[in-house]
Amino acid sequence: MITRGCRVPSPSRGPPNAHAACSRAYLVLRCTVISKSRTATTKNWRRSSIANSLESGLQEGLARVAAVCLAVALASTSLPSSAASVLGRSPTFSADYAAVVRKREGRSKSNLPSSREAEALLEINEDLFTTEALEGMSRIVHYAKFVEGLKDAEEAPGCEHCTDNRLLLERAWQVVANEFYDPAGRFSQAKWADQLLRTFKGASGGVLHNRHETYKAAEDMMASLGDLYSQFLPPSQYRRAIRHPQPAEREYLAAQSTGTGVHVGGHVEGGWLVDAAMAESPAEEAGIVRGDRIIEINGYPVDELNAHEMSELQRGPLGSTVALTIAPLDSELAPRTIYLERRPLPQPPLKQALIGLPDGPTICYLRLHYFSSEGTRAVTDAINMAEYWGAEGFIIDLRNNPGGVFEEAIAIANLMLEGGQEIAQTVRTATFVDNTWKAGSLSREVFPTQPGQLTKKPVVILTNSSTASASEVLAGALHGNRRAEIVGEQTFGKGVVQYYFPMTDGSGIKLTIAKYLTPGHFDITQSGGLRPDHACSDFPHGDRVTPENDSCILNALQLIGPQSSQ
Repeated sequence: MITRGCRVPSPSRGPPNAHAACSRAYLVLRCTVISKSRTATTKNWRRSSIANSLESGLQEGLARVAAVCLAVALASTSLPSSAASVLGRSPTFSADYAAVVRKREGRSKSNLPSSREAEALLEINEDLFTTEALEGMSRIVHYAKFVEGLKDAEEAPGCEHCTDNRLLLERAWQVVANEFYDPAGRFSQAKWADQLLRTFKGASGGVLHNRHETYKAAEDMMASLGDLYSQFLPPSQYRRAIRHPQPAEREYLAAQSTGTGVHVGGHVEGGWLVDAAMAESPAEEAGIVRGDRIIEINGYPVDELNAHEMSELQRGPLGSTVALTIAPLDSELAPRTIYLERRPLPQPPLKQALIGLPDGPTICYLRLHYFSSEGTRAVTDAINMAEYWGAEGFIIDLRNNPGGVFEEAIAIANLMLEGGQEIAQTVRTATFVDNTWKAGSLSREVFPTQPGQLTKKPVVILTNSSTASASEVLAGALHGNRRAEIVGEQTFGKGVVQYYFPMTDGSGIKLTIAKYLTPGHFDITQSGGLRPDHACSDFPHGDRVTPENDSCILNALQLIGPQSSQ
């Protein structure tokens, strides 16, 4: 699940000028400067107070110490009084100040503190640090000494871009250090500090001669996180991810959007697993579901193919046919060969229809393919039109909806909930709530248009095992407030949020920064997804939306009928 744009850290997680993170990663490593024994006086000391203390002005003698820890997002909500007394004498600290000092002293250019700066902070009082923070800082000292040893190599002929390449990798490392959330709880600042040095030593001995080497190092560094949803994106991939392709890339993207609609997951013995079938695609119409195993494409065994080759074999001229041999999720069934027509896959975000049973109420059926601002506008218009025509309930079909923009799921939930009802919470630790989203009181900066609750008619949501991410936010919000029943299968269980962070050269990072909880603090990731109130495993058959073609729609209609007459 992604955001509408790049990540803007909240004021409580960084200094006021941290909003510059939309144009560059805000600077210096994440320092976990907290007391091992907190007192009542320091317990409520807020991170944002750092910004206030920075406004007073600092003697140059403390500047190098400030360069290590100020203008960062602290890892805790408190600061010991000994550190606060130092910071109380501290001045406004510009992130560029350390660079000015380094330039004046002829030191290596770096986004991170020099070894002398880091050692200076450690000398003040080691008791300011947790054990992990102390280990992380000592490893940053090792890294700084390593970088200082590269000065001659980076200034040698033919290495004009080596320093800029290193700075880019450092910025990527800093974004992760400041913002990454690991739902598994394995992430360690000390290990991450060590990873930076390992990455550089493994990349041409620490000297990055070109962007290819830099991007490969960044990709390897991000892969070390072990997070499926976090990755480094070179400029072309980053532009496509945030939907700003250059003109020359549009033809390529159009070609990428013709195929069968099968999203390939992981490789297993004997083939590749299906991760999902795209909504309204040939694959969905044929009944291909998550967990099916592709054995052959056009008679060619796929066991030795990589993911890119799997995708390429499914593409081809518009209207042509591809044969997939599928071993069903139910292993007792024999493999079958399915012939799929290659069709254009781009589609509008919403499909809608008025449906009903004989002598029953008229119901508005909304099939949401993905979450986007266009989709939210379409859902708003559809609800208003359904109310005008007297529809007596709504079916929201989220089957095979992989998610999309988190804020749009919040906005759609807002259309169906009463003011004050909780939609979701985003959290970064067991104790730190990043944000609480409530209907009727959403931020005007993020949601400039808020029509409020548009309907109180009964709602049924259809889900399957490929209902994921932002889809689970909407389903969880309505179900958690007893506003909707769920018909279908248990959802995918992706309860984490990603944001895009731009780098200075047009590349970027997609990074997991929080997890979300549905009303009642239900953790979708830990629970493995939302469980339906009424089980159903059918799928849409063709373009026609009728209860005869889809038993899940029939179940939903039967649920809404009695509710609409109450």
